[in-house]
Amino acid sequence: MRKIVVFAVAALALSASFTAAQILPTLGERRAISAVEKDKFPAVQKRIQDAAGFEVAIKVDWNSLALPGDDQYYGQDDYLVKTVFLPIENAMKNVAKDAMGKEALKAKLTTINIHYIDAGISASAYKDRVKFGSGTLDINFRPFTNSADVDERTNAIISVLEAAL
Repeated sequence: MRKIVVFAVAALALSASFTAAQILPTLGERRAISAVEKDKFPAVQKRIQDAAGFEVAIKVDWNSLALPGDDQYYGQDDYLVKTVFLPIENAMKNVAKDAMGKEALKAKLTTINIHYIDAGISASAYKDRVKFGSGTLDINFRPFTNSADVDERTNAIISVLEAAL
Protein backbone atom coordinates (compact mmCIF):
# COMPACT_ATOMS: atom_id res chain seq x y z
CA MET A 1 0.00 0.00 0.00
CA ARG A 2 2.82 2.39 0.90
CA LYS A 3 4.49 1.78 -2.48
CA ILE A 4 1.24 2.65 -4.27
CA VAL A 5 0.88 5.90 -2.34
CA VAL A 6 4.51 6.88 -3.02
CA PHE A 7 4.07 6.03 -6.71
CA ALA A 8 0.83 8.05 -6.90
CA VAL A 9 2.47 11.08 -5.27
CA ALA A 10 5.46 10.85 -7.62
CA ALA A 11 3.17 10.53 -10.65
CA LEU A 12 1.13 13.52 -9.52
CA ALA A 13 4.28 15.63 -9.02
CA LEU A 14 5.58 14.65 -12.46
CA SER A 15 2.20 15.42 -14.00
CA ALA A 16 2.08 18.84 -12.32
CA SER A 17 5.55 19.79 -13.53
CA PHE A 18 4.76 18.58 -17.05
CA THR A 19 1.51 20.57 -17.09
CA ALA A 20 3.27 23.71 -15.85
CA ALA A 21 5.87 23.35 -18.60
CA GLN A 22 3.11 23.06 -21.20
CA ILE A 23 1.33 26.27 -20.21
CA LEU A 24 4.23 28.70 -20.40
CA PRO A 25 3.16 31.64 -22.56
CA THR A 26 4.49 31.88 -26.10
CA LEU A 27 6.72 34.77 -27.14
CA GLY A 28 3.72 36.59 -28.65
CA GLU A 29 1.71 36.09 -25.46
CA ARG A 30 4.60 37.31 -23.30
CA ARG A 31 4.93 40.41 -25.49
CA ALA A 32 1.19 41.12 -25.27
CA ILE A 33 1.02 40.70 -21.49
CA SER A 34 4.20 42.78 -21.10
CA ALA A 35 2.47 45.60 -23.01
CA VAL A 36 -0.43 45.48 -20.54
CA GLU A 37 2.01 45.50 -17.63
CA LYS A 38 3.79 48.55 -19.04
CA ASP A 39 0.90 50.51 -20.55
CA LYS A 40 -2.10 49.84 -18.27
CA PHE A 41 -0.88 48.52 -14.95
CA PRO A 42 0.80 51.66 -13.53
CA ALA A 43 -2.51 53.57 -13.59
CA VAL A 44 -4.40 50.54 -12.22
CA GLN A 45 -1.84 50.10 -9.44
CA LYS A 46 -2.15 53.77 -8.46
CA ARG A 47 -5.97 53.54 -8.34
CA ILE A 48 -5.81 50.45 -6.11
CA GLN A 49 -3.29 52.07 -3.78
CA ASP A 50 -5.26 55.33 -3.66
CA ALA A 51 -8.41 53.37 -2.84
CA ALA A 52 -6.59 51.51 -0.03
CA GLY A 53 -5.19 54.77 1.31
CA PHE A 54 -1.56 53.64 1.27
CA GLU A 55 1.04 52.15 -1.07
CA VAL A 56 0.32 48.48 -0.59
CA ALA A 57 2.68 46.20 -2.53
CA ILE A 58 1.00 44.59 -5.53
CA LYS A 59 2.64 41.51 -7.01
CA VAL A 60 1.30 40.17 -10.30
CA ASP A 61 2.21 36.81 -11.82
CA TRP A 62 1.76 38.05 -15.38
CA ASN A 63 2.54 34.71 -17.02
CA SER A 64 -0.28 33.00 -15.12
CA LEU A 65 -2.72 35.66 -16.38
CA ALA A 66 -1.66 35.14 -19.99
CA LEU A 67 -4.16 32.48 -21.01
CA PRO A 68 -3.07 30.56 -24.11
CA GLY A 69 -4.49 31.85 -27.38
CA ASP A 70 -6.05 34.98 -25.86
CA ASP A 71 -3.15 37.38 -26.49
CA GLN A 72 -5.20 39.54 -28.88
CA TYR A 73 -7.54 40.30 -25.94
CA TYR A 74 -4.99 41.05 -23.17
CA GLY A 75 -5.18 44.83 -23.68
CA GLN A 76 -8.99 44.97 -23.61
CA ASP A 77 -10.60 46.08 -20.35
CA ASP A 78 -12.73 42.92 -20.23
CA TYR A 79 -9.61 40.76 -20.09
CA LEU A 80 -7.89 41.92 -16.86
CA VAL A 81 -9.19 45.30 -15.76
CA LYS A 82 -12.84 44.33 -15.23
CA THR A 83 -12.22 40.74 -14.18
CA VAL A 84 -9.23 41.21 -11.86
CA PHE A 85 -8.14 44.78 -11.11
CA LEU A 86 -11.43 46.73 -10.86
CA PRO A 87 -12.88 44.37 -8.20
CA ILE A 88 -9.74 44.88 -6.10
CA GLU A 89 -9.98 48.66 -6.48
CA ASN A 90 -13.68 48.64 -5.59
CA ALA A 91 -13.10 46.40 -2.57
CA MET A 92 -10.33 48.68 -1.30
CA LYS A 93 -12.65 51.70 -1.66
CA ASN A 94 -15.37 49.89 0.27
CA VAL A 95 -13.18 48.62 3.11
CA ALA A 96 -11.29 51.93 3.40
CA LYS A 97 -14.42 54.11 3.26
CA ASP A 98 -13.81 55.37 6.80
CA ALA A 99 -10.89 55.88 9.17
CA MET A 100 -11.48 52.53 10.88
CA GLY A 101 -11.29 50.63 7.60
CA LYS A 102 -8.21 52.55 6.43
CA GLU A 103 -6.42 51.86 9.71
CA ALA A 104 -7.34 48.16 9.60
CA LEU A 105 -6.08 47.79 6.03
CA LYS A 106 -2.85 49.64 6.72
CA ALA A 107 -2.23 47.62 9.88
CA LYS A 108 -2.81 44.17 8.39
CA LEU A 109 -2.49 44.29 4.58
CA THR A 110 1.08 44.25 3.29
CA THR A 111 0.76 42.66 -0.16
CA ILE A 112 -1.82 41.95 -2.83
CA ASN A 113 -0.82 38.86 -4.77
CA ILE A 114 -2.56 38.45 -8.15
CA HIS A 115 -2.35 35.28 -10.24
CA TYR A 116 -4.49 32.68 -11.94
CA ILE A 117 -4.30 28.97 -11.24
CA ASP A 118 -7.23 26.76 -12.21
CA ALA A 119 -6.89 24.57 -9.06
CA GLY A 120 -10.13 22.73 -9.88
CA ILE A 121 -12.26 25.59 -8.53
CA SER A 122 -15.09 26.98 -10.65
CA ALA A 123 -14.14 30.30 -12.27
CA SER A 124 -17.28 31.84 -10.73
CA ALA A 125 -16.59 30.59 -7.18
CA TYR A 126 -15.12 33.99 -6.38
CA LYS A 127 -15.04 33.69 -2.60
CA ASP A 128 -13.09 30.42 -2.93
CA ARG A 129 -10.57 32.25 -5.14
CA VAL A 130 -9.76 34.94 -2.55
CA LYS A 131 -7.57 34.26 0.49
CA PHE A 132 -6.12 36.50 3.18
CA GLY A 133 -3.40 35.49 5.61
CA SER A 134 -0.07 36.71 6.97
CA GLY A 135 -0.70 40.15 5.50
CA THR A 136 -1.25 38.89 1.96
CA LEU A 137 -4.47 39.22 0.00
CA ASP A 138 -4.31 36.46 -2.62
CA ILE A 139 -6.51 36.95 -5.70
CA ASN A 140 -6.90 33.99 -8.05
CA PHE A 141 -9.50 35.24 -10.56
CA ARG A 142 -9.62 33.84 -14.07
CA PRO A 143 -9.09 36.58 -16.64
CA PHE A 144 -11.59 37.19 -19.45
CA THR A 145 -14.41 35.20 -17.85
CA ASN A 146 -17.77 36.54 -16.71
CA SER A 147 -16.53 40.12 -17.08
CA ALA A 148 -19.92 41.50 -15.96
CA ASP A 149 -19.42 39.94 -12.49
CA VAL A 150 -17.45 42.90 -11.12
CA ASP A 151 -19.77 43.27 -8.12
CA GLU A 152 -19.64 39.56 -7.29
CA ARG A 153 -15.84 39.57 -7.36
CA THR A 154 -15.74 42.82 -5.36
CA ASN A 155 -18.07 41.38 -2.72
CA ALA A 156 -15.95 38.22 -2.43
CA ILE A 157 -12.86 40.32 -1.71
CA ILE A 158 -14.73 42.54 0.77
CA SER A 159 -16.12 39.51 2.58
CA VAL A 160 -12.72 37.86 2.96
CA LEU A 161 -10.98 41.10 4.01
CA GLU A 162 -13.62 42.16 6.53
CA ALA A 163 -13.58 38.72 8.15
CA ALA A 164 -9.81 38.97 8.61
CA LEU A 165 -9.41 42.62 9.58
